[in-house]
Amino acid sequence: MYLADQPIALPALAQELKKAADLNPLTEVQLRADATVPYGRVVEVMGVAHAAGLSRIGFVANPEPPVVAP
Repeated sequence: MYLADQPIALPALAQELKKAADLNPLTEVQLRADATVPYGRVVEVMGVAHAAGLSRIGFVANPEPPVVAP
C-alpha cells in the first residue's frame, strides 16, 4: 500500500485517513490497484476509509497502452 507514492502500513493509513477526514470529511480517496491486487484488499482499504469518516472513494485507472502491430 502507498499513500502519496510512499509505502504505508494499514494501521498508519487508517490514522492518516482519519486526519484527512477530521480536516475535511469531503476529501476524496482515490484508489489505484493493478490486476495483481486481490479484490479483498481493495475492499479492506475502502472499509478503512469509510471507518475514518470518508465516503467519497474514486478509482483511478491507468489504461493499457495501445498495442502496435509489427
